[in-house]
Amino acid sequence: MERSRRNRRAATTYLFLQVLAATVALWLAKQFQVARLSATLIALAPTMPAAYLAWAAYREDREEAAADLEAKATMLANSVAAAETLQRAQLLGPGAHRIDLDFNLRAEPANNATGGAPHGRFTDIVGYYQSLRPARLVITGEPGAGKTLLALDLLLGLLSHPNRTPVEPIPIRLSLAGWEADRPLTEWLTEKVYQHYRDRGVTAADAAVLVEQRRILPVLDGLDEMDTDDAPAARRRAARALQQLNTYQDPTGSAPVILTCRTAQYEQLTALDVRMREAARIEITAVTPTQADAYLTARSVRPDRWRQVLDTLATAPGGTLARALDTPWRLNLAVTAYEERHPETLAYLRDPADLIAMASPSAVRDHLLALYLSAASSQHPNRPGGYRPDRTHRWLAALAAHLATTPAAAGSGIDLVLHRLWPMAGSRRVRTADALITGFAVAVYGGLMLTQVPIGLSISKGTVGALTAIGLVWHASRPVTDPETLQVHLLRTPAGRRQIAPELARQFVLGLVVGLVFGLVAGLVVGLVVGLVVGSVIGVGFGLTIGLLQGLAAPIRDAPPTDPRYPLRDALIVGLVTASVTGLGSWLAFGFAVGPVLGALGGVGVGLVGGFYLGPEDAGRRYLVFLCCSRRRLPWRLGPFLNWAYEAGLLRISGVAYQFRHRELQDWLAAHPNP
Repeated sequence: MERSRRNRRAATTYLFLQVLAATVALWLAKQFQVARLSATLIALAPTMPAAYLAWAAYREDREEAAADLEAKATMLANSVAAAETLQRAQLLGPGAHRIDLDFNLRAEPANNATGGAPHGRFTDIVGYYQSLRPARLVITGEPGAGKTLLALDLLLGLLSHPNRTPVEPIPIRLSLAGWEADRPLTEWLTEKVYQHYRDRGVTAADAAVLVEQRRILPVLDGLDEMDTDDAPAARRRAARALQQLNTYQDPTGSAPVILTCRTAQYEQLTALDVRMREAARIEITAVTPTQADAYLTARSVRPDRWRQVLDTLATAPGGTLARALDTPWRLNLAVTAYEERHPETLAYLRDPADLIAMASPSAVRDHLLALYLSAASSQHPNRPGGYRPDRTHRWLAALAAHLATTPAAAGSGIDLVLHRLWPMAGSRRVRTADALITGFAVAVYGGLMLTQVPIGLSISKGTVGALTAIGLVWHASRPVTDPETLQVHLLRTPAGRRQIAPELARQFVLGLVVGLVFGLVAGLVVGLVVGLVVGSVIGVGFGLTIGLLQGLAAPIRDAPPTDPRYPLRDALIVGLVTASVTGLGSWLAFGFAVGPVLGALGGVGVGLVGGFYLGPEDAGRRYLVFLCCSRRRLPWRLGPFLNWAYEAGLLRISGVAYQFRHRELQDWLAAHPNP
């Protein structure tokens, strides 16, 4: 309604200015007999309506862009809430039992945020954070203490707070492991927001504006994962990251940030006088025997099976078992391992009392990690028969070993991104295999062209063919770019199909017009009827393809949470669709001119090149080559396996990456490749 009123107002103003401009022009022409000055005025007067319309269109575009940005910010907040709710549920496990841990404020010698109480609890974290001035918080704790879970509680609490206003910043959790800290923070934030939420309609420009206006609240997880323990202090990425966070400002001063880090690593940095300034640092306390008793009792179907363990925790709060089970992560490991049952008899496979006799906390840890994969896999409600525990162990151990050998400066040491895994099978090996497969395909295709089609040979044709073959082989041997993400899920719902329909119709009409024009031109050579038929088919085919791809790239409000398999899956779909349409159109175009056989061969060649060797579809081709090179180390259907491991609680999702449920599990698997 408002847009209609604006359009009517602009049209009325245009008519008024047009009449006024014509009147002025005629009056000037009569009065000054079209002298130089009057001629200039006469020429400029009719431009007044166009100038107004341009200004009105610009103003309307700015208003619509602002409204669109607000709508996207709301959509982004809803998407973050949906995705992180799933992440928190995965971390909590079945039943969503939680431990309301305490945390203590650890004041630094100077530059502390004000308003932080000396003590707090998980359930009060939102109020605690909102009392800080400025709103900068560092969450520290021991491995497995619940830092990520506390950050998730805070993030979701801020998004669901009853007093939240639309202009408040949107908290977005990002893993720090992949940030090269020499890169500007705002540039990295912009890229991550776009990369994680572009399948919801967030463009790179939208992400840049949101970051520039400080509409994004960075929740930066894992400062301790930016460096190895033996990295020299002067070269630590974490130190450079903190320096950038200290210069991250908004109009009121230091901009809001939430940061998590292990206690030991953060204290190593503070010993060098490197820390996040104007921030409150809190440290999560260990699980008490009383809290462990309540958690194990709530998680167990038969709490009496845990009686000896609970008594030991109560009578020896500083003993081996209490120190081994003093974090939520270790308690979850214990319950998962010792609640496993036989699939047929439902008898418990292990007795929790076995934990009491172990010699050290590290022995308890290794014992629980060795049992965790089998227990978590067996408790998955949709466990496929092919994912046996021994295979699961070997496959995940191979991925963990790859992460362990990934240099911190070259990429994240915790992120498993499907289209970036191909160096795992050997960067040179995969690129060589890709080039060899391409060379073989070119040789077979060239042989068919020479033996089946009488095209004749000449120096020029041979040179063109050789250069084309060399170019394709060279292209196949190069590194590939990240794929673009399309919203293929729109095709599955009536609302999504209705959204695609207008763009599809526009491109259909445009393709038909272009095809008819092409047909009229081609008709001068092959005949009018044949030219019109061929041109129409090609134009409509390409128009529908372009319309479909553009429609799928359009924004949508109700997209499901991000799936790390989407970018690669969409790249393969785009490659297949492009290859099919390009090949069919080329066959029809060539077939009428040089015959069906040569047309078919030409269509196949053009289709394969257009579908899998140009643009972001490179990533799909390279991924298939990588799977062929990793056949004995990884499953053929790697994407479904990783998604199953996520649902089983072995992995978690961070944007477009899978991550191991806990760094402790990743390190243990890397050190124990065999079950």
